[in-house]
Amino acid sequence: MQANSFLHHKAKVPSRHHANNDFQTGKVISLASAHGIHDIYSSFLAPLLPVLIERLSIMKMEAGAFLIFQQMPSILQPVIGHFADRTNFKPMVLLAPAITAAAMSLFAVSNSYWMAAGLLLISGLASAILHAVAPAIISRFSGQQVGRGMSLWMISGEMGVMLGPILITTVVSFFSVSTAPWLMLGGIAASAGLTYLLRDIEFYSPEAQPKSLHGSGKKILKIFPPLAGILATRALLRAAVETYMLVYLAEKGASLWLAGSSLTLLEASGIVGILIANHFYERTGPRWIFFGSSFGSSLLLFLFLQSSGGLQILLMILLGIVSLCIVPIGMSIVQENFPENRSFANGMYLAILFIANSGAGVVMGRLADQLGTPAAFSWSVWVCLLGIPFVFLLPKKAANSLNH
Repeated sequence: MQANSFLHHKAKVPSRHHANNDFQTGKVISLASAHGIHDIYSSFLAPLLPVLIERLSIMKMEAGAFLIFQQMPSILQPVIGHFADRTNFKPMVLLAPAITAAAMSLFAVSNSYWMAAGLLLISGLASAILHAVAPAIISRFSGQQVGRGMSLWMISGEMGVMLGPILITTVVSFFSVSTAPWLMLGGIAASAGLTYLLRDIEFYSPEAQPKSLHGSGKKILKIFPPLAGILATRALLRAAVETYMLVYLAEKGASLWLAGSSLTLLEASGIVGILIANHFYERTGPRWIFFGSSFGSSLLLFLFLQSSGGLQILLMILLGIVSLCIVPIGMSIVQENFPENRSFANGMYLAILFIANSGAGVVMGRLADQLGTPAAFSWSVWVCLLGIPFVFLLPKKAANSLNH
């Protein structure tokens, strides 16, 4: 995090009439850091699944339903975004890392299924507020480089998701699961620090009133249906790669710590993929990126299931690069096409994303229970390919390219 000189001056969100077109690096990085810290804790769910399946004596489908509880509040993101375009959500955004840290640290020691579900709901609500509001603020601080701002936002989150699994599996493996609640202190300290560092930065300006959505119907129908088709068809593969990969590796004989390290490697590769995708997005638009991600992810996961040893590690790295890169690209599309209602559009996008992913988590768990985890992974390969036709309904070029 960079504590630049801007922290000592009052900085209001620019209005649409007096927008600052410069990329304000310090503000973007400081706010994006909240995403990374938050996602360290929200990423505890996947590595803790093998522990809780054994601890609570539950089936994989029941464990997969945990995703629904964590992501259920995401349904509210369009509503949260609508109000965030009109009022100040800053305190709730800055508290999100602390709330999620407390909920997910206690989730590790849940004594019942419903205690775990309740803690996931609390974490999910904090996450919904952070993810609906903060990207819109970052996009305003990004000027004409919205893709760059969204990439930094996503890279910060991916770094959190990368560190979270190795952190929780290290604590559980080398100490005990009962020590996990102490980890919440890091999130609480982070919220306190961010509140101090961002104390003079306004997340909302009365001068920047959003426009009515009545005239945006055609654009909504043009942008969101193809995005929804792509996100829905790739959700099963994403559940396989990001949620059930640890279960798959544990069933193959890997230790919990080694499986968690593999997930960290996967997420680290995703950061490289985000940087590459943003480079090409500014030049080619979204279609080729989405096509390459859908086809490449399917092919690489298919090959991963047929391999072992060092080759499997290499394929996991390539899978991370190819499969995790499209979320910030989709976010850039909605931010650039709805500049007057950024929080609402971002909330719509993330609600679709999280609903698709949570439903896919349950389906993947059911398939794994009935067919075995490898066969369930194979099904995700073919479903992902069904999303390719939706790619060609997206805009051909990045919105900022069309405006120049």
